[in-house]
Amino acid sequence: MKRLQSNTAAKVCAVLILLAAAFGTGVFGVRAVLSFGSVADSSWQDSSRYYNAVDDRQWELVAGIRLSQQLEQLEKQIEEGTVGPLAYADVEAMREERALVEERFSRQNTWFRFRVLTDNGQTLLGTNLNDDEAMARAVQNVRYFAFELPDGSIDEDHDMDLKEGSPPAAGSDLETEAAPLKLVLEYGVPETIDDSIEDEFSQIWRIWNIDRVAFDQYLTGFLSLGALTLLALVWALWTAGHRAGTEGTVTTWQERIFFDLYAAAMIAAVVCLAACFIWTAEQLYWGAANVYSIMNQDLNAFYKLGVMGAGAFFAAGVGCAALLLRTLAVRLKAGCLGRTTLLCRVVTWMVLTIHDFLRFLPFTWKLVLGFGAYVIFSFWLISVGRYDGVFMLMYFCLQLVLLLFLSWWAYGYYRLRQGTKTIAGGDLEHQIDTRHMPYDLRLQAEDLNNISVGLAGAVDEKMKSERFKAELITNVSHDLKTPLTSIINYVNLLRSTEQTDPKAVEYIEVLDRKSQRLKKLTEDLVEASKASTGVLSVVREKIGMAQLIDQALAEWEEKLTDRALTLVTALPEGETWVYADGRHLWRVIDNLLSNCAKYAMEGTRVYLDLERGKGQVVLSVKNISREPLNVPAERLMERFVRGEESRTTEGSGLGLSIARSLTELQGGAFSLAVDGDLFKAIVTLPQAN
Repeated sequence: MKRLQSNTAAKVCAVLILLAAAFGTGVFGVRAVLSFGSVADSSWQDSSRYYNAVDDRQWELVAGIRLSQQLEQLEKQIEEGTVGPLAYADVEAMREERALVEERFSRQNTWFRFRVLTDNGQTLLGTNLNDDEAMARAVQNVRYFAFELPDGSIDEDHDMDLKEGSPPAAGSDLETEAAPLKLVLEYGVPETIDDSIEDEFSQIWRIWNIDRVAFDQYLTGFLSLGALTLLALVWALWTAGHRAGTEGTVTTWQERIFFDLYAAAMIAAVVCLAACFIWTAEQLYWGAANVYSIMNQDLNAFYKLGVMGAGAFFAAGVGCAALLLRTLAVRLKAGCLGRTTLLCRVVTWMVLTIHDFLRFLPFTWKLVLGFGAYVIFSFWLISVGRYDGVFMLMYFCLQLVLLLFLSWWAYGYYRLRQGTKTIAGGDLEHQIDTRHMPYDLRLQAEDLNNISVGLAGAVDEKMKSERFKAELITNVSHDLKTPLTSIINYVNLLRSTEQTDPKAVEYIEVLDRKSQRLKKLTEDLVEASKASTGVLSVVREKIGMAQLIDQALAEWEEKLTDRALTLVTALPEGETWVYADGRHLWRVIDNLLSNCAKYAMEGTRVYLDLERGKGQVVLSVKNISREPLNVPAERLMERFVRGEESRTTEGSGLGLSIARSLTELQGGAFSLAVDGDLFKAIVTLPQAN
């Protein structure tokens, strides 16, 4: 529970960091954009704020000149007595307004420098320059503006003809056009100013210097918080869909909405927020270009609020984009992107519908429809391709596609034929590979593969029959044990009595020998049945193979010598350890030596070799058979099968079968090899380290 809470807290912190970093990125980004003009401009008089402020001063000065001219006309009319008594009030108001204009444009109150001249440049009507001060030296860039008096209308044609920084040319319309009074305004601001005069130009100069210094800080903050935003977004996407204590990917309500609809809504939200961010930044840019809005405390507060709003829009956009990317990451991790997309579902449904329709059509109809579509399309391409080489190229591409399709179909048919031959050859467990095979051929191949299902049933029935036979042998052998035990006991009692008739003694010996053989046969039957059914208990442990062989050879040496068999052994130095059951392994070796004693040709050699290596121990026993071996090696390992068909020996035909079953129960392998009269038995067991 604590781990789950800590995981949730970490995700909440990551989201808060992402939004906070995105908000800071937006704020610093807007600040950097607004400050970039100050860095890009080589002089503070190249800024938009300066141009707006100096243009406002120009229009304000022109309006003041017009006001002064109207005041003079009104005063003259008052002196002449041509106006009414109300004109006195207008004169006072105009005088106060003119005084304010004169105060604003006085040298002590502004850095704005100007001269008002007649169009011929001879008469000076007004200026705030010193007597010995020239306009070209007083300001950095001299600007010119032409206008007319007394009607106060501004000649826009002259304003359009004049170029900034150049005086009116001699002989221009200002000199030739007849007008009441044509004036030229020369104005500008010094390059070097200070805080001795407080006006908009000193404020612009101060802001320009501040922006140049603050731009690096804004840019650093923008890049740093942008990197933090990116890291938080990457971490959020990496942990999306994971929950402590839960395996697999955990989906939320977002993944229950169709992805294309969700993406459309989120993209629309991001676009709207981006538009709001750009509009806010644009308004801030033009608002910052107006120096009066910055000097106004109320407007300055709104400016700061706008910057915060732009950051909020940016953070909201990043948040919507993060939500979209998060649900995309979760759907990809869960592998459900296609299932949760409406368009994908519709397209999938259409494709499956067409596919099912074509799939259930008979093969003949498929062939006819496909060939008809090919013929029609080919004729259309040929007819159009006579005039357009592109369509002729498409025709050749169509032939190439058809060739590839027929090659694919022919290869699938070849694989089907090869698989059919393999199954017909007897490998009923063979499965035809149906991957990348045409649909109709794949159906045929799957039908052939399903034959193994019926064969499996037949094999099960055969195994049941084998188990029944094993159970029958076990039960019969168990039933034979009771009377056989009684016979053996009575024979032993007869042998303990004194018999005067030699024939009786001979008969008792025959009874003893035959009863012991019958007992051995019964025990072999029971053991063979148990070994074949796997019901024997197996206790595997580390056993010395060489020591076990020595013990077996000591027991069988006398019997082999009686048969004139010479034993030749090849055992490696040191002990050879195997991982097996000692009791069962002893029976395997005993059966092999017994087989040699019964069926080997007298006067020959019996070879017993033991080899170890590569994690295995191999025991091989070789001898020359007394009778011709006209039975295959695999058949010799079957029960009740002997190499000697006359059955004159005492063998039961179970020894090799028991040896094979016991070896396999111990995790080993048992095999026979027959080469003419040479008989070879090979036992392979895992080596114990």
